[in-house]
Amino acid sequence: MTYIRGVSIEALLAGEVQFVRASPPSVVRSALRGSDLAFIANTINVAVFSLMSKPDLQRPEDLKGKKIGVTNLGDSPDLVLTLLLEKWGLQRGKDLAVLGIRGGMPELLISVSKGFVDAGMISAPSNLRGIKMGLREFVDTADLGIPYTNSPLSTRRSTIKNQRDTVLRVLKGYYEGVRETRRDRNGAMKILAKYVRVTEPEILSEVYKTYGLKLLQPDINVDLEGVKGLLKGLGNDAAGSSPATFVDSSLVEQLEREGFIAAGGR
Repeated sequence: MTYIRGVSIEALLAGEVQFVRASPPSVVRSALRGSDLAFIANTINVAVFSLMSKPDLQRPEDLKGKKIGVTNLGDSPDLVLTLLLEKWGLQRGKDLAVLGIRGGMPELLISVSKGFVDAGMISAPSNLRGIKMGLREFVDTADLGIPYTNSPLSTRRSTIKNQRDTVLRVLKGYYEGVRETRRDRNGAMKILAKYVRVTEPEILSEVYKTYGLKLLQPDINVDLEGVKGLLKGLGNDAAGSSPATFVDSSLVEQLEREGFIAAGGR
């Protein structure tokens, strides 16, 4: 496994890697431009971000006239914010400003705590650190159950066509990893500590409860309702597109027919 920051789609298209856990909007935008990328599996089918704010912000109407930060305009936190604002009847540019903050979640968290922005769309574990710093979790979008393809595994359709057996073996391992995450808390915590770079035991435990138990679905199917939520967040860029266009479900379906994956992930 190789961690590639910011250019994983390019690496996939160049043949440098065969599978990516990349930004869902980036995969869709690439496909809309004519690439053969497709989602083949997913582990979380709801939006998973927290809107962290100053303590004095209590209700959606309190956000009017405020500045909300996201790590990258057009990426998942920004798209989920769009869905959230729509739910609350608020419009960016009219009711509030949305700013892209250079850097990652830690930098965005600092921007909120220092008052450069009034709130920010932040993921774990930074949201948990924000609470310890005195910020307010204005809303946890996962609690709202907003459909969204949050954690997809993607590849090229040409790879599926020419190396189907290899892709199936990867999915078998991927599915076993999901099952093992649920079964082996200690093993999963060690892996989380390594890749999420968390050392605080209480924060690590909360991250596992969220991503390893509460939100981790028992199967690896890509829910088309989640893709629909993603397309809705993209707005005009994906207008008129069918969610199924961006998914190859034949692989998981084959593993279900063969009995390797039980229907519904049981």
